[in-house]
Amino acid sequence: MSLLTAFRKPLKNDMPDLTGYCTTQEASETLGFHINHVRRMIKRGDLEIKRVGHMLFISLRSIKDYQEKTKGFDKHSPVKREKITKNK
Repeated sequence: MSLLTAFRKPLKNDMPDLTGYCTTQEASETLGFHINHVRRMIKRGDLEIKRVGHMLFISLRSIKDYQEKTKGFDKHSPVKREKITKNK
């Protein structure tokens, strides 16, 4: 046994349960936005995420909530942004 293996912590190979989550790419396709816009939405707090290492997984419930809040608005409507911030 070398010094490196003697002090190495055991690795966790268990992936967290990602049921009800999707990737940023899948979310961008669902919402009809560019993937960079989805990342901005995450930073603003519009979408809930679970981080696994460097990967982001977006809650399907938060995508559905966002779609319900913005239903009836044009994709680029500035009024949509105002409605979302009022409901927070």
